Formats: sequence, C-alpha cells, structure tokens
Amino acid sequence: MITKFKLSAISVCLALAIPVLSIAANNALKPKSEVIDTVYTLSNNVDNNEVFAFQRSATGAMTPTGRFATGGKGTGGGLGNQGALEISQDGNYLFAVNPGSNEVSVFSIKSGGELTLLDRAFDQGLTPVSVTVDHNRVFVVNAGDDSIFGYKFDRKLGKLEPLPLSHKSLSSSRTGPAQISFDKEGETLVVTEKATNKITTFVIDDEGNTPANGVSFNSAGQTPFGFYINKRNRLIVSEAHGGAAGASSVSAYQIKEDGSLQLVNTAAATGQAAACWIVTTPNGRIAYTTNTASGTVSSFSVKSDGTLTLLQAVAASEGGATDMAMSNDGKVLYVLSQASHSVGVYSIDKNGVLAKTNTLTGLPVGDTGLVVR
Repeated sequence: MITKFKLSAISVCLALAIPVLSIAANNALKPKSEVIDTVYTLSNNVDNNEVFAFQRSATGAMTPTGRFATGGKGTGGGLGNQGALEISQDGNYLFAVNPGSNEVSVFSIKSGGELTLLDRAFDQGLTPVSVTVDHNRVFVVNAGDDSIFGYKFDRKLGKLEPLPLSHKSLSSSRTGPAQISFDKEGETLVVTEKATNKITTFVIDDEGNTPANGVSFNSAGQTPFGFYINKRNRLIVSEAHGGAAGASSVSAYQIKEDGSLQLVNTAAATGQAAACWIVTTPNGRIAYTTNTASGTVSSFSVKSDGTLTLLQAVAASEGGATDMAMSNDGKVLYVLSQASHSVGVYSIDKNGVLAKTNTLTGLPVGDTGLVVR
C-alpha cells in the first residue's frame, strides 16, 4: 500500500492560483434543476464515518452541500483501495463501506442529491474496503481477512440481507485487495490483489447469488490496483509496480464467459510512479490514472479492441492524487487527494486534455472513495 505522498511544486502553484472552496456541513442542497453532478466522498473517520457531498451547477460552480453519517466507523487512514462508495445502476441508492466496524451502509439518494440512511448491515469478513452492486446483489472485498462477502438487496426497502455461502477467500492471506466489481453481465466478480500481483475472479452461480471459489490469474504488471470494466467486458487495470519511480503501467484484459481473463494489452507504461486509481470517459475512449507517488494524472486512449496508447504522461499535476470520478456528461474529472485532503476539479476538452478549474479543500484525514450521480 502506498503510504507516502509527495506534493509537487506545480500542484502547489495551482492551488494558489485557483479558487478554493471549503467543505461546509449541513448546507441545504440545491434544487435538482440547477445541479449537473452530485459528488460524494467518504470521511473514513474512526468515530463517525460520514459521506461528504458537493455539487456542480449548470454554471460550473462547485458547492459543498452536506455531510451524512453512515452510522458506522472508519479507520482514519488510507485504505489502499478503489470503490469505497458505489451507486446503484438506477441512481437511487448509495453504498458505503465502514472498515472500522465491519459494516456496509445503504443510503437512498433523494431529489437534489440528499442522502437518507436506510440500513447498516454486518459484514461476515473483516475490514471491507471496496463495494460493488449489480441490481439486487451487493458484494464487498475485505482487507482484514482476505475475503469477499455478499448480500441480497431489497430495492423496495433499501435493506441488505446476507447471502448464504458468499464468504469466499481470495488467493491467499495478506493479498492486499484493492477493488471488487461485477463485470457488465453481473456474472463474474473481479478483485485486484496488490500484494500477490494477482487478479482473482469469482463466477456467480446459475441463481445469480452465490459465487464459486475464486480463480486467480497473474497480473501483467506488478501491484494491480484500481480497474474499470467497459461495455465490452474489457478489464482495464492500473499497476503501481510497488511505487517504483517511472515504472507504473496500465493493462487490459477480456473477461470471458467462464470468468477467465485473456490479456489484450500488456503493461502500457505511464512513465510515472504508483499508478493506483483509474477511470474512463463515458464512451470508454479515454482512461485516466492517478500516479500517487508522482502527484500526477496520466491519460490513455482506449481503442475498441482494448489497445492502450499513452496520450499524456502528465495530463495534470495533483499532489498525492488518489481516487477519481467522472462526470455523467464526460466533461469534468474529479481527483481526490489524500495528501492535501481536497478534490481537484478538471474540465475535459474533446481531445481529453485536462484543465483545472477548482479545488475543494477541508476533507478529513483518511478520506476515501469518489463517486458521481
């Protein structure tokens, strides 16, 4: 897990030159008609885990809008994860991990983005760090006991019920899991394991509930971390290479019907250090990865066959950049920094070039996860 962050001189200059907005608590949310995006991040506070919300209006203005308690606890430090928050396909629910109390919280998302806590369900595993949802099923990956665990989700009541026999082990102990996600068919779960340099998949049974035992595949690059699965069921993975200088990369795989992985593009280099988090534009044609140790964001073009081409090794500078989220219209990239406890806001032009427009500061130490509705 990457634990040290470097603030580049460029990112410091940008912070001084760009308007800064502080996170405010309990402000009224704007009417839905005025809001383009509502963005959520998780405090991971040890005593009172909370979801922080802020909004982008039609004018481009960014407004911190509220804090919503999960009812659980965080760990107060970085989790080495992607996916601490997830939004349901219909956009009506938000799921949050509580790694300090071994729980998952469920919120309903009201008009304008306000959250209402509906449920808090116990995790049979230890230290959930990433969550994924596919309609009426929710799964987490647990860093404390190297496992996955699943729930049946009642979409009418917003309640989680544990799935029998869903507590499955990863490839070994001390795997350092980073992310879990369903594939686009909802038939396979994918988990990246940083410490073992493996990607483990779990095929869901014919009833769509219980996963089979995991099958592990060697990662094309070392320290597989965050990933994104596109509409063609291609898996695009960022690889931190243990944080070694200039060694980061991104690889692409095809997820096959049996849950196996076929390598499509091996370890395309970023030329940066510690590529950990990854996100793509809505059309899937451009991918961005944060290089945490370098304090930069790199961009790649993604062809229809999964081939990756580096566009810009340094598409942006953001000290200690970690998680990212893409706006629904594909015009804005949000970048979370655990080093400065802030979110950098970048516009995206038609060629994928980034330009910083805002910085929102005041997030707590240990903040994790970033999603957009």
